[in-house]
Amino acid sequence: MKKQLKNLTKEAIKLNKLIKTVSALALSLGLAFSFVAPSYASSLPSVDFIDVSHHNAENGLPLSFYQTIKGSGVQGVVVKVSEGSYYVDPAASVNIANARQAGMIVNAYHFARYTSNFAAKKEAIWFDKKLQLVGFDKKKDGYVTIDVEASGLGTASQVTEYTNTFIKQMKALGYSRVDLYTGSYYYNGQLIPSKLVVNKPWLASYPANPVKNKPTAKFTNGKGAWQWASDYKFIGMSRYGNFDVSEDYAGKYTKKTSSTQVVTKGVGTIKIVSLVDYMKSKGMNSSFSNRSKLAAAYGIANYSGTQAQNLALLEKIKTGTPVAKSNTSNSKLTTSTPKSSSSSSKTTTYKVKSGDTLSEIAAKYKTSVSKLVSLNKIKNPNKLYISQKLKVPTKASVAKKAASKTYYTVKKGDSVSKIAVKYKTTVSKIKSLNKLKNPNKIYVGQKLRVR
Repeated sequence: MKKQLKNLTKEAIKLNKLIKTVSALALSLGLAFSFVAPSYASSLPSVDFIDVSHHNAENGLPLSFYQTIKGSGVQGVVVKVSEGSYYVDPAASVNIANARQAGMIVNAYHFARYTSNFAAKKEAIWFDKKLQLVGFDKKKDGYVTIDVEASGLGTASQVTEYTNTFIKQMKALGYSRVDLYTGSYYYNGQLIPSKLVVNKPWLASYPANPVKNKPTAKFTNGKGAWQWASDYKFIGMSRYGNFDVSEDYAGKYTKKTSSTQVVTKGVGTIKIVSLVDYMKSKGMNSSFSNRSKLAAAYGIANYSGTQAQNLALLEKIKTGTPVAKSNTSNSKLTTSTPKSSSSSSKTTTYKVKSGDTLSEIAAKYKTSVSKLVSLNKIKNPNKLYISQKLKVPTKASVAKKAASKTYYTVKKGDSVSKIAVKYKTTVSKIKSLNKLKNPNKIYVGQKLRVR
């Protein structure tokens, strides 16, 4: 019996390694396939859907990633789109387009910063404008969710009122599927569940040993979805880091909830088509400059011509996704707060050396390829010449940006969730910034980066 068990264990390890190798190969080739990983811990909760932002991939996750996780059973994704009334996530447009092409149910969320009913309405209007900008379709796509977890928003009664105001405003703007996300502790302490205008919310709670269909989140207004981990890694895709994963009990994020919704059965597939070739076949200007303009019009930030960006842009052009109407105050693509945006205005000159690439120069000066392209009016980012003079951010502005990092020293009784609330951030963000393997294990005197 022991010998048989030993042989089975060896076979399981071999199979696990094979799956990891094949998964990595599929992603490197930009392909996707349907597989189900062997379950060595069948008691673990299901990964019904994930939520993503630029923290997973600055310019958006590739189509192959979404096709692969869809093939493994993940049905939905919730994409961060905006925050407050000043920010849109730079990866949102690409994530929405590529997840949709993979046949996933696409949902979106907004991070709340409101401290009044007026601010709540303003943020809802901002969210609506940004949803249009990044190509979210209120009729064909899934839920729009308000993420309420920041500290200092008000008393429980006030935060509940502001949240209801936001939800009502979203419904008035034509969104029939609106939901709430927050932590279990926050939901039952900083909100009044019985007075909320939505039920069956999506709650987060990260136990040390999560068990399938046994949420540790305390649902007091109907059971919706449970985010049970923030450090989940997909087999063969560790390059994308950790993911927030959830079980869906009410079916809001993984099932068709309206006759107007469009949901692809199975894993969506597309033919390998070059964006440039497609644009040429339609008589469109396919230059990098024009593609950059189109990308910006569709909310694709920091366009540099990556495969993920090009496939997302191709999907928008082929399906005739309308370009959102924009105005200076409320629809322009904004990816940073007004305070930090001014730090990039000061520039100096860099002389190109042999072997230099624009991406290496961008990394050196802590900026992006698209910013250097725009700043220097470069037509082709792949063509640089020795001694070419480029405008780059000054060392002072780079240092100022680095100096804006904020650290916190852990005290007795602290937890990552308490620190996140204090600094108006999230557990997953602190976990990512500090590369914490287990957010439940921190020690007194430990220095954590919180911003």
